[in-house]
Amino acid sequence: MLAVKTSFCGLLLLTVLSLHAGQQPSRTPGTALLFEGARIIVGDSRPPIENGAFLVEQDTITRVGKKGEIQVPPRATRVDLTGKTVMPAFVNLHGHVGFQKGLTYAAENYTRENVMDHLNRYAYYGVGLVMSTGTDPGNLPYQLRDEPHPGALLRTAGRGLAAPNAGPGAEAMRGVPYGVTTEEDGRKAVRELAAKKVDFVKIWVDDRNGAVKKLSPTLYKAIIDEAHQHNLRVMAHVFYLTDAHELVRAGVDGFLHLVRDEEMDDPLIGLMKERRVFVTPNLSISERATYAERPAWLDDPFLAESVTRDVIKRLSDTFLNRNIAALARSRDSYAKQQRSLKKLNAAGVTIALGDDSGVQDNFYGYTEHRELELMVNAGMTPAQVIVASTSVPARLLNLGNIGTLQAGKNADFIVLDANPLDNIRNTRKILKVFLRGKEVDRSALKDVWTFPNSR
Repeated sequence: MLAVKTSFCGLLLLTVLSLHAGQQPSRTPGTALLFEGARIIVGDSRPPIENGAFLVEQDTITRVGKKGEIQVPPRATRVDLTGKTVMPAFVNLHGHVGFQKGLTYAAENYTRENVMDHLNRYAYYGVGLVMSTGTDPGNLPYQLRDEPHPGALLRTAGRGLAAPNAGPGAEAMRGVPYGVTTEEDGRKAVRELAAKKVDFVKIWVDDRNGAVKKLSPTLYKAIIDEAHQHNLRVMAHVFYLTDAHELVRAGVDGFLHLVRDEEMDDPLIGLMKERRVFVTPNLSISERATYAERPAWLDDPFLAESVTRDVIKRLSDTFLNRNIAALARSRDSYAKQQRSLKKLNAAGVTIALGDDSGVQDNFYGYTEHRELELMVNAGMTPAQVIVASTSVPARLLNLGNIGTLQAGKNADFIVLDANPLDNIRNTRKILKVFLRGKEVDRSALKDVWTFPNSR
C-alpha cells in the first residue's frame, strides 16, 4: 500500500510540475487580459499608479495606465482587481538550486525533476527568476535556462571557482566548483565558462574560519581579468573586510554577502560606489544564527504552504543547545551587517535581492520574503526594498524584459491583498502570481507539497 501511495505521489508531482504551474485564466484563445482597479507598483523609483490598469497580450504587458484610459482591444477579458496591489515578480540574484529534497541534502538530488520542483517553489512565492550562483554541475542548468518551462526562470554561474575544496560550505555542493591552484587554472576555467555563456562568474574568497585555504589575490586577479576579457562579470562570496577591499581594487563586480567580521568602512563603501560594485545583503542566512531558541517564523503559515512539518522540525532542532560564545559572535556579526547595509543604502551603493535560498533549509521562495523584511529592519524603506528585489537585479543581469510593470515587459507580476509599501510583510499576502502571462496554479502546487501532512 505504501509503494502504491508513493508511486501515486510521484506521478501527481510530475503532472503538476509539467502542467499546472503554468495554467492561465480561462479565456478565448488569442484574447487579451485587462487587469484594472489595482494599485500598480512599477518596480522602479516612480510612485505607484493608483486605480491603475494594464493590458496583457500573450506573455507581454502591452499597455499600462489609469483605469479607463487604456484602449481595450475587441474580445479582451476584464479582470477586476479593485482594492488589490500589483507588483513585479521578484528577481533573486543569489540562490542555489537542486540539492534539497525533503529531509535529504545531497549531490544526487541534482536532477531535472528536483530543480524544476525548486523553480516551481520560487514561482509559488512570486519569484520570477533566480540566479544560481556557482553550484550547478553539468549541462542541466544551461538546458533549463534556455528551454521554456512553467516555473521561475533560471540563470546560472555554472561551476564557481575557489581554492581546492574551499568553495561552498555544504558537503553536497563542495565537489562542483573548480579547484584553482594556478593562474592558468583560473583562466582556463573562465574560458570554459565563457564557452557555456554563463550569466556571471562566481568565486569564493573565504577560509571558513580557518578551516580551508583562501583563494589568493594573485589567483582571483587572474580570474577577474580573464572574465572581463570575455565580457563576463565576477561576483564574490566574501567574509573579511580586508578581502573586500582587495577584491574591489582587483575589479570585482559584486559581493554576494555583506562583510561579516567587521562593519564595512567608509573607504570601502566609497570605492564600491565609485566602481559600481553591487551587493546582495544575504541577511537571512546570518540572522538564522542569532537565535537561542526556535524562531517564531518557523510557525508562519506562509512557510507551511510549501514545507512539511518534518523539515521544519529538523531546522527547529538546530536552534537547541547552541554554544553561548558562538551565539554571541553571530549576534555581533549580524548587528555589524545591519549597520553596513544602512550605510551602503545611504551612500547609494547598488543593493539587490539575494538570500542564499537553496542552502539547506533556507527555503525556496519563502526566504525571499524574509529577506525583504530583514532589509527593512536594517534601515531600508519598503519602496527601496521592492526596487532592490525587482528592477535592480534584472538590470544587473542585463535583462530588459523583466523587473518592472511597463509596456513591452514580460507579464511577470504578483497580485497582493495588501500594500507592501505600507508594510513589507504584505508581500506575503499573495492572491495570484502570473509568470509570462500565465497564472501559476498555486493551489495545485500547494496540494502536492503539503500532501505528507495529511497522512
